[in-house]
Amino acid sequence: MRENMLYYHKKWYDKLYPAGQACFYLGLVLEIAIVILDKSAYINPLEGQLFRLTFVLFGIKLVCSRYSVREWLWILGFGVIAGLCYLSSGRDEAVRLVVFCAAFQDVDLKKALKLSFWVTLAGCLALVGLAALGLFGNMYIVDEADRGIRYCFGLGHPNAFYCMFWALTALGIYLYHERMRLPHYGALAVLGILLYLPTNSRTGILILFFTLGFAAVLTFGKGLRESRWIYLLAIGGLLLCAGLSVWIACYEPYQGPFYPFDRYFTGRITSMNTLEDGGGIITNWRLFSRPENVKYFDMGYVRLFYWYGILPAAAFLAMYVRTMWECRRRKDYMGLVLLTSFALYTMLEAHFVSVYLGRNYALFFMGSWWTEMVAGDRKKTEI
Repeated sequence: MRENMLYYHKKWYDKLYPAGQACFYLGLVLEIAIVILDKSAYINPLEGQLFRLTFVLFGIKLVCSRYSVREWLWILGFGVIAGLCYLSSGRDEAVRLVVFCAAFQDVDLKKALKLSFWVTLAGCLALVGLAALGLFGNMYIVDEADRGIRYCFGLGHPNAFYCMFWALTALGIYLYHERMRLPHYGALAVLGILLYLPTNSRTGILILFFTLGFAAVLTFGKGLRESRWIYLLAIGGLLLCAGLSVWIACYEPYQGPFYPFDRYFTGRITSMNTLEDGGGIITNWRLFSRPENVKYFDMGYVRLFYWYGILPAAAFLAMYVRTMWECRRRKDYMGLVLLTSFALYTMLEAHFVSVYLGRNYALFFMGSWWTEMVAGDRKKTEI
């Protein structure tokens, strides 16, 4: 009886597989297009509707996929957490994230990342070209602080431009590191310096050099990349960044041991907790957040807890840690470089804590690997 059920289920799955794959990649391209539009000077009036469309497309892919009983239970568990977050805060991207990651079942990770890389690169170059020709977007802004004219090259803000440059660089290294030699890393470092001069994006260039250095060390240091300690150290860095963020959020404005060093954070601490009603200060955090928690600020981990709630943020960080450790099992040392770089960047910038799933490449790894990370052996319980 069970064998017959598995046989008919497999036939049903085989018929739906192409439709599910098509829906997934269409949804992914739309997510990337939304990211590019967000970086442009265009105000997208259909953004909410497009997010609903991508949610439906990823939902169709989920329905067309085959999961074990244990995997369905994990999807349900994460769905409940995300659903409670949505009901408490009104932020539907938590539910979209769960469906997006679950829909990665049987999707080729490298293929999805390559698609994202080339579509995002083409979109960003198009925005730069339009701004340079004076057709659309601004080439520069006048900084309200003391940094004068800063170039954004049509991407809205210099930090946003440099962030996209860094993210594409990190992703490009992951995808093509086997072809890269030391001069390639040197060329990327020189390009990073040349782009820093007009953008003056200090956080961006620091993370870029960390990514280049970490990637080069692991590429040419075989013994180091095979050591479990490098993975533990990277996970420790993530937990340290998250822990420091929580500690910083415990203090009132202009107080606490970190405030004297806020100039090294380029004022991010002050700008976070001097917002109306205290902004991201920990007294505003809730188990599943609340509708009032809508303020924008940097300090990504603080925003993660503030926007989505303590429990959803803790669940996300637990999955992030598990994904970093999964890199060791798969011997994917360059995946560790990318995940660690994103983790460090998120402490000071909230670029990847947003409604835009298509620009956080760490989610791709989490989605592609989650079944093996949390659900174990599929063969015994697959239906």
